[in-house]
Amino acid sequence: MRSHPSTKKRTDKQKATTQRFQLINKFVARINGFTNVGFDVASRKVSPTAQNLATSYNIKNAIFGEYPGQKIDFSKVRVCEGILPLSANINVTAEDQGNEIKLVFSWNVDPDIQYPRNRDQVMMLAYLPENESAEYLDSGARRSAGQDSLLIGRNYGSVNLPKLNTYAETYIAFVANDRDSITNSYYCGRIYF
Repeated sequence: MRSHPSTKKRTDKQKATTQRFQLINKFVARINGFTNVGFDVASRKVSPTAQNLATSYNIKNAIFGEYPGQKIDFSKVRVCEGILPLSANINVTAEDQGNEIKLVFSWNVDPDIQYPRNRDQVMMLAYLPENESAEYLDSGARRSAGQDSLLIGRNYGSVNLPKLNTYAETYIAFVANDRDSITNSYYCGRIYF
């Protein structure tokens, strides 16, 4: 069969839908390894892939503005979806280490935490919008440790990453040791360094 391209002009609504999809699809592609873990459990019930579910959720919930000026609202992005409880008092600080930045993620450790929750592992993500890149760890320290860190590069003008990274959008989640349950991700904020 031959297909004939439509000669109808696309409406702004159609263009807005395409733009939303492109924005989120590009973002999720950069963090695909993270969302494959973060949406795995939820996707087993409703979607063929974790990436599809991550894309679908964020298209619906994490875009603001009107076409053609739509943008991602990083405070509304979800990179993990689940039902486990988060830890309290989550915080991120940046420590300058020359060509790298050490992001220290910390959280309260419940003194009454029971097995197996004390064996949950932290997942940390730093998205760097200036270079549309990301650094993440999907199997970090145990929840009982109370903190872990993530190193990110400043990127002083490399070919692939030409801009200096001056801030990161940061997220945290906790995944069960058996990978069969997970928390929703928590947006830790924009961290400047």
